[in-house]
Amino acid sequence: LHCGKILDDNVFSTDPTFSKTAGGATQVDGNFVPESGVTANVGRGTRGGRIFGLQVDSHEKTINKGKYEISQVADRLGIRPREDIANAAHRLYKLAVQRNFTRGRRTQQVAAACLYIICRQESRPYMLIDFSDVVQTNVYVLGAVFLQLCRLLRLEQHPLISKPIDPSLFIHRFADRLTLGRKMHAVANTALRLVASMKRDWMQTGRR
Repeated sequence: LHCGKILDDNVFSTDPTFSKTAGGATQVDGNFVPESGVTANVGRGTRGGRIFGLQVDSHEKTINKGKYEISQVADRLGIRPREDIANAAHRLYKLAVQRNFTRGRRTQQVAAACLYIICRQESRPYMLIDFSDVVQTNVYVLGAVFLQLCRLLRLEQHPLISKPIDPSLFIHRFADRLTLGRKMHAVANTALRLVASMKRDWMQTGRR
């Protein structure tokens, strides 16, 4: 019993095929596209010579540019361990690219927002204004990108975003900038006790 009809029949082969160019030369048809998105590209020189190069698709370029910007921001802020933090931020950046979040936004701003989220998650003593200074962007503009990215990634209710930032994270960093010498630790410890007292009375909530 035959219950169908073949409309078209094509035989595919993994063997390379060749064709003749207008000048009579033989060339391989098609390009090999690996998982990385980088393809071998063959072109013609001004004197008929063959030029071999690499062609990277726009998606891969966007991913690589974001990784570069994240590394640059992390280096300028002195974030440690840089590789671990930068890799985690880059994973967030790739999610943002997959969901078209980078369209219409500067790569630096999205990269900085991803890095800031990871710093908040890992309790690193960096504020949003530090990132805005590095990428030369208004802190309110960067804050808007940060909040939009949090909504995209469904992080609005996550404790690392919703809970107040612990002021004690910044005490040693600010004390170190004051060049107090041997008194630095004593001043930092006194400041930590003041912050602890303020936290018990909820005085730090709602304040910068």
